[in-house]
Formats: sequence, C-alpha cells, structure tokens
Amino acid sequence: MTELTLHWLQRTHGFLLNPSRRFVLSPMVYALLLAVLTTLLFQTPFLSQVQQKIPGQYGLQAVLLLVLLLLNSLIYVLLSLPGLPRLQRALLCSFFLIAAISHYFISHFGTVIDREMLQNVLETDLAEASGLLNPDLIFTTAGWLLLLGWLNLKIVFKTQSWRRSASQWLLTLVLVCSGIGAVAATQYAELASFFRNYRDVKFFALPISPLSASISVTKQQIAAHFPPTFHVLGTDVRNLAPAAAPRTLVLVLGETARADHFQLNGYSRPTNPRLSQLPVISFSQVSSCGTATAHSVPCMFSGMGREHYDETTAKNSSNVLDILQSSGVDVSWYDNNSGCKGVCDRLQHQMLFELPECQANDGCTDAVLLQALQRELAQPAGKDRIIVLHQLGSHGPEYARRSTAQQKVFAPECTDKELNHCPAQQIINAYDNSLLATDELLANVVQQLQTLPDSAMLYVSDHGESLGENGVYLHGLPYWMAPKAQTGVPLIWWMSQSFAQGQNLSYECLKHQQQQALSHDHLFHSLPALFARSSKEFRPELNLFAACSRR
Repeated sequence: MTELTLHWLQRTHGFLLNPSRRFVLSPMVYALLLAVLTTLLFQTPFLSQVQQKIPGQYGLQAVLLLVLLLLNSLIYVLLSLPGLPRLQRALLCSFFLIAAISHYFISHFGTVIDREMLQNVLETDLAEASGLLNPDLIFTTAGWLLLLGWLNLKIVFKTQSWRRSASQWLLTLVLVCSGIGAVAATQYAELASFFRNYRDVKFFALPISPLSASISVTKQQIAAHFPPTFHVLGTDVRNLAPAAAPRTLVLVLGETARADHFQLNGYSRPTNPRLSQLPVISFSQVSSCGTATAHSVPCMFSGMGREHYDETTAKNSSNVLDILQSSGVDVSWYDNNSGCKGVCDRLQHQMLFELPECQANDGCTDAVLLQALQRELAQPAGKDRIIVLHQLGSHGPEYARRSTAQQKVFAPECTDKELNHCPAQQIINAYDNSLLATDELLANVVQQLQTLPDSAMLYVSDHGESLGENGVYLHGLPYWMAPKAQTGVPLIWWMSQSFAQGQNLSYECLKHQQQQALSHDHLFHSLPALFARSSKEFRPELNLFAACSRR
C-alpha cells in the first residue's frame, strides 16, 4: 500500500471516528453542500419521471438535473440568513428533512406533493395521521436525523462579521441566479417544451414541490381569512335604445390563434376557405392582453386594460358580462377549453369538456360547441342575449389533435409533443390545419345565425403562438419580451343585415377600419355598445364600432 493511500486512510478514518476532528466552513458552503446532498439523495422519483417522459434523451435529462440542482441551491442560499447561524442551520436542516420525508411518501405511496395533498395533511386528525406511521418511516426519518446530527457535529461555521456574511450571501445568490439564467438562455426551447408537455413532473422535484405547495396553501389560508370586497360595477347602466326584437350575439373566444396565419389577414395559405366566402370583417392589427389564457381571458373582460390589469382586482370586480347581465342581457358561457378563469362564475355556464363523452375520448373537438349553440338558439329569446363559446382552438403542442381527418389539408404534420424534434414545416402544417378547424367552426356559427334576425358574431383569440421562430415555441413569454406571434391575435366580425340596420352600423365603414390598431382593451367598451348600453364605466373612444355607427 502506497504512502499516499495510508495518509488518505489516516485522514479520512480519523475524521470519521474522531469527534474532535471538524471542518470549518462558511455558511454558504454549508448551504450548497446540503443542496447537493438533497439533489443527489432525493431525486429518484423525479429522475424516474424524466426517464419515462423522454427516454434516451440523456442530454436533456442532464440539463433537467442541473436545473434542479441550481433551484435547490437557490432555495438553500435564500434560507441562509446572514449573521444568524443557528437559525440558518435550523432552516436548512428542516428543508432537508422535508425533502427526505416527501421522498419517502412519494416512493412508498405514490403520492404527489401538491396543494391539495398538503391541504389534506393539514386537515387530517391524529387518528388518521397515526395510520401512516410505521417502523419503516420512523427508522428512515431517524436515519436522516442522524446524518444531519453527524454533519452538524463535524461542521463548524467560520466566524465572520455580519458584513462579510452578507457579502458572501449576496455574491453566492448572484452566482446561482446567473447559473439559472445561463441555462435558461441556452436551453429555453427544450426546457419550455418539456415543462409544457409534462407539467406533472414538477410535483416530484424535491424540496421544490412541497415548498410551492406550502406557499400556495398559505396564500389560500390568508385569503380565506381576509376575503376581499367584491366591487359591483356598472350600477348606472342604461339601455339607450331598446330593440324592437331581441338581439343575439355569439362571442367565440379563440385559443392560441395568431393573426398572421389567417388567410383573411394576408397569409399565403388558404386557412380561411369558408370565411373568405362570407361577408366577414377581419381586423388584422389586434394585440392581446397577455400571452397566456389565465391572464388574457379575465383581462380582456375587465375594464382595467392591459397596462393597469391586476388579477386580484379583476376577480373581485364585475366584468363586462356581469354588467350586461345586470342590465337585462341574457348571458351564457359554454366552455371546451380549461374553464373561464373566473369570468363566468356569476353567469349561466357549462363546462363541456367535463361531459362523460369528452372525458372518455380524452377531450372533444370544438364541434361540441356547435351542438351547444344549436340547443341554445333553439330556445326562444325573450330578450337580448350573448352566447360565449370558449374554444380549445389551436391549443398546443398537440396541434395535430385539433383538426379532423377531413381538415388535414397541409401535410405532413408534426405529431410529437416535443416540437423541437419536428421539422419547422411539419409544425406549421399541424398548426395551420388547426386553424382550418376554427375556420369551419366560425363558418358554421354564421350559418346557424343566418336563420335568425338581429344576430351577429364576434371572434377573438386570447393570445397567439410561437412556432419555433428563433428557437421559441408555444406561448407564455413575459409580455415585454414576447414576439408578435404571441401577442398579435385575430378579431373577426359578422352581422346580419337586420342587426346592422338596427344598430345603424355601416359594413363598408367597418371594412375601411380593418387596419386600425386595436387590442383586447376594446372588448369591455365595445360589447355594451352593441346592445345600446351606456354607463360611466364605458369609454366611447375604446368602442371599436363607434366610428362606423350612425346613431
């Protein structure tokens, strides 16, 4: 045995067995050590999920593990409060134990650590909790406690001033954040595609998942104890010109449609073969309120506008549909997407995607909206009404599933959820076919309305979509950096001749307005004008029909 080996054994065995041998480390090194141990010891469920989702893609798997290590490092560094070593140790060890116990339950019971699970834990009584206790859990937890105790026995924090501790903390935080930023910048396309396709994987990342669940439950508990006051808007609304016959407006709320892929807006491909044969007006310069459904949908129906939009205020205030309903308009909402994001909570609504036939077939096409519309229109209208149809539309990344076999004009299609694995043209083909399905839906809506007097249709998408331009896919980028592909949305208008006459709206005038700059902000102020409703909440200058109304 070499002298070097003997020297190594003496040092390591002496360190392990001699309690007086200790390491002197800075608090930041201790935090990073626990982050590394957490990532190495408790990510078996996470790695198992990753390997199931993307088998054989070892490069992406390594990137995901690196991201997890960086995020864990960020959490542990944030918990390392400068100048408070005892509190720091307690917090870091607590999160290590949370990761260990969560790992046990995920591995042994197949549980998912999310908000609902944590809520169940909080509401579990002692008798139910005791049923989960078993020798294996006790010994496993004791083992991790012994490891933590041994580490804390062997590691002593370096004595340093508060200023030096704060400087090291800030420097380490900057370095970790820089690492996260570097990975995000270089691997954005693959990471964005992965997490959009496999969102459930995040529930297996430890201790990120229990931390996220804890924050969510805490916010929920606080909100429950301090419910905000609901602000009723439009109490002064008036009907300026009651119609001789009830008016019907079908508002089709699109999903993930971008304006520059509509034939009506100059796109080279025939993505609007049926609408092109109808007297519709397509406004081509329309910007969305956000780049994701959860933001755009409540925003476009609120009166705050994109610049001043606040989610909490919006969800606790009347939206334009609430105001119209209070003024005597019958409002109904049919949803084939993922819900109305709170907009229809006070309205008559039906979640069509929850129908047994839709759940049995892993979702329904938007044809289910036409069936709902047909039933709604068959009912006699005793007053003005708005019928909202919320599409599944072109929701990605599975664009190929959004069109039927008869609608697949452009081929071949990308059928892979990992869009970056497909040639660009195949992605565009699948996406454009989904727009053909929307074209058929809208044309059929118009066809149904043509049998009704005083009827109109307004279609607008919630946001657009990136199809791989500059390596960017899908949507959801922060608005300030989002490309026009994600913020430029189609807006299409059709009205019957009797509706135009009743509202004194000039078709030719609207045709000349197709290039005007519009946004989701106009919706709140335009819908009431179609029913001659007036209120101090509505701004005439944001009524997109104002310039062409002879009233």
